[in-house]
Amino acid sequence: MTQIANYFSNHRMIVAIIYIVVCWLLLQMIEMIFRRAHKKRPPNIKDSFFKGILEAFLVIITFIRVISLSSELENVTQTLLMSSSLIVVVLGFIFQEGLSNIVHGFILTIFKPFEIGDRVEISTGGSVISGYIKEMSLRHTVIRGLSDNVDTIVSNSQMDTSTIRNLTMEDNHIRYPLTVTIPYAEAQDRNKLRLAKSIIVEETLKNSRTVDARPDPGTPVHVNVDLADSGVDLTCYVYTKTAEDNYYALSEIRESLLARFGENDLNFAFPHVEVTGSLTQDP
Repeated sequence: MTQIANYFSNHRMIVAIIYIVVCWLLLQMIEMIFRRAHKKRPPNIKDSFFKGILEAFLVIITFIRVISLSSELENVTQTLLMSSSLIVVVLGFIFQEGLSNIVHGFILTIFKPFEIGDRVEISTGGSVISGYIKEMSLRHTVIRGLSDNVDTIVSNSQMDTSTIRNLTMEDNHIRYPLTVTIPYAEAQDRNKLRLAKSIIVEETLKNSRTVDARPDPGTPVHVNVDLADSGVDLTCYVYTKTAEDNYYALSEIRESLLARFGENDLNFAFPHVEVTGSLTQDP
């Protein structure tokens, strides 16, 4: 054992490499553990933040151990480790913003104004960021945009001091109107008008992406009737969990209506011009 200790003390570069390799293996192990845990249950901000703390702690410890192997830096390292107050002052000055983000991130994990996957609206700096919480690290929170699918990185300190509207907690569903226009001639036929409205409701509720937002399943779905230039507009609202689902649901419902209307001898109205009278030719 003494020979082994002497060997490693004389080959500090090898020891440093071993420290780095062990650190890398432990980081991979942490990543694997959290990945497996997320297969059993959805990720949350506590897991994400705690994972960041473990990784940062492991890297810092490895860094200290590696630089302590240097004979030139060994005395400096020991002095710094013994001077805890000096460490606090130096780190606080150098990493002021970073430490602030860690503290605010810790506050966010305690009070949990949002979770991973929640849809939020963040009001900060005179602008509104809307999207889904993708992940949270020690330094920042990543928000996946609704329309452009682009990630926006917001510091934890900014997240904690901003106005956050959690639409998932509010249990709000995305709502968008679906409008179908039928000719006046068919709308004036009560049976055809009733049939068109019932088909629209059936296809809307039948779609796998839609959410039945009625307080009571027996409550009739309202279909608004409006008089337009080229026909009668029939409008009902399509509710979905996400904006993406609403986009696809509207397209799928329109496609199914094309088939159902054709099967039931119903037509869609379209702009047209009717010319009446006779044409006279100048002598």
